[in-house]
Amino acid sequence: MISLKSIFVSFACVASLAISFSSCNHEKTYAEHLEDEKDKINEFIAKNKIVTVDFMPTQSTEWLTPNGNPVYYKFSNGLYFHLIDKGDTTTLAPKVGNTVTLRYVGKNLDGAVIYDWSEQASVSPTNFRILASPNSSSNIYAEGFQKAVRCLYAGGHCTVIIPFKIGNGYNNNIYGGTTSDAADYRPMFYEIWVSRVE
Repeated sequence: MISLKSIFVSFACVASLAISFSSCNHEKTYAEHLEDEKDKINEFIAKNKIVTVDFMPTQSTEWLTPNGNPVYYKFSNGLYFHLIDKGDTTTLAPKVGNTVTLRYVGKNLDGAVIYDWSEQASVSPTNFRILASPNSSSNIYAEGFQKAVRCLYAGGHCTVIIPFKIGNGYNNNIYGGTTSDAADYRPMFYEIWVSRVE
């Protein structure tokens, strides 16, 4: 005869397994991905001794601290921008409609190279047209990347941290907590060199 206690224990085991199984299959919400990204960016900033500011430095010397640590300006859209060389300011400033020729390397915040169009990896630089709506699904150079490029002239060089919302993982379906590929929620670190603006 089955006791009430054994039924209760069996039920508790099944419930425990169901909870474990569902927690393993838990797909993160958009808010959870945002929180994870914030932690990841803060860890990257601390590890690399980055100083962030809420004003755009106006002198080239202001992009490094007296100790030589990089200073990053944080734009209102979340882009972290560090200027290494503005480039030739007597040339055309990049704006909507211009075509920019450039090289870049894109890494995740763990340092793994995801995209590489650097001089070492490619004989020819790549180019793209600056768009008024850079987050269109057909455009691979999204808002954060284009914002960084628009701060440079020919010969310019910068590094940036790009949150996923304005980066290569931009996806209209993310909003409201719908699921997407994990890569869509990956913040990126880019080094960008501009060769020409026309």
